[in-house]
Amino acid sequence: MPDSSGAEQKILVKTEPRRARAVVAQPAALWGWLGWLGLVLALAGLTDLVLLWVPVRMGVPEWEFATVASTASALPLVTIGLAGLLGSAAFRGSRWLLWVVGLVLAVGAVVLAALLLLFLTNVPMAIQATADAARVGILKAIAKTVVLALLFGTAYLGGAFWSLKLATGKGKGGLTS
Repeated sequence: MPDSSGAEQKILVKTEPRRARAVVAQPAALWGWLGWLGLVLALAGLTDLVLLWVPVRMGVPEWEFATVASTASALPLVTIGLAGLLGSAAFRGSRWLLWVVGLVLAVGAVVLAALLLLFLTNVPMAIQATADAARVGILKAIAKTVVLALLFGTAYLGGAFWSLKLATGKGKGGLTS
């Protein structure tokens, strides 16, 4: 189609095909970044948990029940962060970080067991203190808290065992450094 000057205007122009640049795999850098992201997520999750517990009002059954239930609900973020740290440490062969994450997970499992026991001591009071309409919500909170505490507690124990096994060089394949 001619333009105003009478010259043909090309609408479709064939260009040289673009060559895709090869991506250089850098797994160590990626795992290092994942470790930093894991640390950020773990610290963010721990901040949530600390703020749930401050100010401490132990001995007040309603506070204990609600705080432990909220703690169980807040575990995914810190857990994802710890998993990132654990994966990064395992890939990069960082024994000290495997020890730290393993110990944090072991302590977390013990703390969760203690919190679950505390929670269960308040369950009868919570059920008795609620009317029929609110009882369904309390029963759901009880079920959710127990399930989450058991799941995360088990995962923390498994992660602690695996991490500490790797840190001591007894894990599958061991560590080279």
